[in-house]
Amino acid sequence: MAGNPRPDPPYRDANLHPNPRPGKSLVEEFGSIVDDLRQLNTDFGLRPYRVFSIIVRWTGGASGRGDAVVESEVEFLPTPRVMDLTGMASVATPGGVLQRGDATLREVSPRYTEDEIRAMTHRIPLPLDRDGFIEVRIDQRDGSTVRRRFVVIAVPYRSADGFQWRVTLSSQQGDRHRDGSVSDDTETPAQVRMHRFEDGR
Repeated sequence: MAGNPRPDPPYRDANLHPNPRPGKSLVEEFGSIVDDLRQLNTDFGLRPYRVFSIIVRWTGGASGRGDAVVESEVEFLPTPRVMDLTGMASVATPGGVLQRGDATLREVSPRYTEDEIRAMTHRIPLPLDRDGFIEVRIDQRDGSTVRRRFVVIAVPYRSADGFQWRVTLSSQQGDRHRDGSVSDDTETPAQVRMHRFEDGR
């Protein structure tokens, strides 16, 4: 007895194919319009948290050695939506009270390429004498405010239907001082990995 006839599988369907012009799709063409609309959120005061990609250079030739000097500071524009900081918890340690928790950046411009996002979120290895992190701070509506330091803990995700990149962050010790100078208790990458192990991540 013959089995039930079945149509050809989808990969044999001549009507199906990948996007023939991925760089010229409607989503890509609307990227600049979406950015302009999101800029209005910033202009209206609806995006109080500014987000920066920071690279620090150590004068001693390796991470944690010598003095830390800010080498570059690049702002994410238009200002992303920070979701959210209410999950940050204060943790008492022998060295003082630290803040631990995760946050998510949403509505990061879709016009950034994957390579640009990887570089800005420090997913590309840096030289041994440099550390990279993400800094979140409130704009000047409250004067000079606390600078919160984060590292990226997951691969940034391009949400095409949301016209955005989404980036997951985890807090890191070593917030810069309010004047932008580098803290003396800046964590090295090895210390970051140790904290993640202790937290079960």
